[in-house]
Amino acid sequence: MSFTLADCRVAVVGLGLIGASLCADLTRLKVCREVRGVSRSSTTVSRGIAEGIIDQGTTSLQTGVEGVDIVILAAPVRIAIGQLARIADHLKDGAIVADVGSTSVEVVEAMKGMPAHVQPIATHPMAGKETSGFDSAERGLFDNATWILTPLERTSAHTVKVFRELVLSVGAHPLMMEPHKHDRVVAAISHVPFLLSSALVGSVAEAGVRDPEVWECAAGGFRDTSRVAASEADMFIDILMTNRENVRSQLDRFIEEILELRSMLVERREDALVARLSAHRNARLAWYADWMERNRPEI
Repeated sequence: MSFTLADCRVAVVGLGLIGASLCADLTRLKVCREVRGVSRSSTTVSRGIAEGIIDQGTTSLQTGVEGVDIVILAAPVRIAIGQLARIADHLKDGAIVADVGSTSVEVVEAMKGMPAHVQPIATHPMAGKETSGFDSAERGLFDNATWILTPLERTSAHTVKVFRELVLSVGAHPLMMEPHKHDRVVAAISHVPFLLSSALVGSVAEAGVRDPEVWECAAGGFRDTSRVAASEADMFIDILMTNRENVRSQLDRFIEEILELRSMLVERREDALVARLSAHRNARLAWYADWMERNRPEI
């Protein structure tokens, strides 16, 4: 069954940061025919309607997905996996079912069990903040963000086309990636950085027991490197538990790097230390220049 995005009814399950931000853009930009929000909180549903973020809403998962063309599960990965089974018998023929979780392998495996009349596709917008919940939602959150698409073997070309259109419509850039690569990549650039940021705050807090002035002296460098440590622990536990091996492997590599830098420092190998730090600086500068080029606004 073929349909255009403009004719679609879209249901977003979960009105937290990602889900509510997506709804806000879909309604603001008039991307589709209808935006339906599903939340466990009736207050959140009422606010979503009153603030024009959703066209209609419900607290019933099954009712929320009935008759819609695209279902987007905007819950933590393990919750979203459980929701796949609960909505399976309530989806119309040809309905697209997507998630927006931070890991893909376990999601894709669960999606393989969806009924034959459903079109599943795993997705992950590389956008977010250290705050969460409905109140953290913002219009334009996905502007210039990479949005990873991980179709299954059974996913039709039409499904990929429609979801790519949705991604582009909210200002993001679609990137195709297979699930195992996705989970390795996000372990390196998202999941391990969270742990490192958290560990940094922990070590500074310990130093602050002896020298409380450390907090008065903390400035931009500490603020920037510690920002993601303010993320909700419960949310990241879900991410870490569904990507354990990739996170462990990347942590091992980071520990090796730290030990090498420590050795250079202790042994006063200044030339080696300068060379290593310069190489890291150049890698960061090259990435940032490329990022700025890709995100340059069109004139």
